[in-house]
Amino acid sequence: HNNSSRVNDPTGPTSMGIIGILRIAILLLVGLAWCGVLVAGGGGVDGVFNVEDYGALGDGTTDDTKAFVDAWAAACGATGSSATLLMPAAKSFLVGLTRFSGPCASTRIIVQVLGTITAPAASAWSEKKNYWLLFYQVDGLTVTGNNTGLLDGSGETWWSDKCKHGDDDCVTKAPTALLVMNCTDVELSQFSSKDSPQMHIGLSMSGKVNVTQLTITAPEDSPNTDGVHVDRSEDVHITGSTIGTGDDCISIGPGSRFVTVDGIVCGPGHGVSVGSLGRNGANESVEYIDVRNVQFINTTNGARIKTWKGGRGYAKSISFTNINFTNVDHPVIINQFYEDRQDVSNTGAVALSNITYTN
Repeated sequence: HNNSSRVNDPTGPTSMGIIGILRIAILLLVGLAWCGVLVAGGGGVDGVFNVEDYGALGDGTTDDTKAFVDAWAAACGATGSSATLLMPAAKSFLVGLTRFSGPCASTRIIVQVLGTITAPAASAWSEKKNYWLLFYQVDGLTVTGNNTGLLDGSGETWWSDKCKHGDDDCVTKAPTALLVMNCTDVELSQFSSKDSPQMHIGLSMSGKVNVTQLTITAPEDSPNTDGVHVDRSEDVHITGSTIGTGDDCISIGPGSRFVTVDGIVCGPGHGVSVGSLGRNGANESVEYIDVRNVQFINTTNGARIKTWKGGRGYAKSISFTNINFTNVDHPVIINQFYEDRQDVSNTGAVALSNITYTN
């Protein structure tokens, strides 16, 4: 026992020599690893690409669009396990129509919106598309705000009096604030969106999408400002969020499958809507929709399914569970006679089956 103690004595001269060599080796390895990080990041420290390093001022008045495009190009092209595009806190970035295209070199690209991103007024748009900010063909995407980030769509500059009174023309020209299209393995979390010109968040032709802990707001009379709209997407989870707008809090459109809505506070707005389906006689389908643990407060509708007259296709396996209504005009509603302004032959309809309501 005594001999063993001497061999393992950390104060002995032999151990001191070994420890010294190990310390030098560790320092060399750390230095090499640090160099590797810089190389892998393609110029960003630790793989972080700050839009300010690419010329963004964040003063709320200077157009920072080019800086965002350049920073995205660098982040998307960076190799390694992940790359981060950073919009710092306590800054307001004025950003116009922007497309963030993939595929990207890293397996995960993280967009940290810690400050505010503001859209130009409607009159300042030189080109108009159906989106303001678009993520396209990006697999492994995280957009997070750490509960401080804000997207301000400047929607009030798009909403005219005639628009509020039902003129569809002004609505169709307004863009969705944040559109995720042809993407997989996506997380949108912990940021706010306010006053989108039209829909706040669109999920289109995408899969494995997790939307959580968002706060989405727009005035009750703002036109077509859906909180989250899903179409032609599957394996979508929308959870733990507060949404109050001038249209549907969540709308689940054609081609959507395996969509879960859980833990939502909705109001004001038009409720959680499955549809609309079958407009202009289209053949469309929705299936495996699970809506649960939703509080509807001061909404026009609650748990809603809507299809256009003359439409075709089906909506099946839809469940509404643990739903609470406070001052809701139409708490549970299925409307299969949603009417177009144009006369459509009332032959056939979208078939509904396996619709369940629990608690």
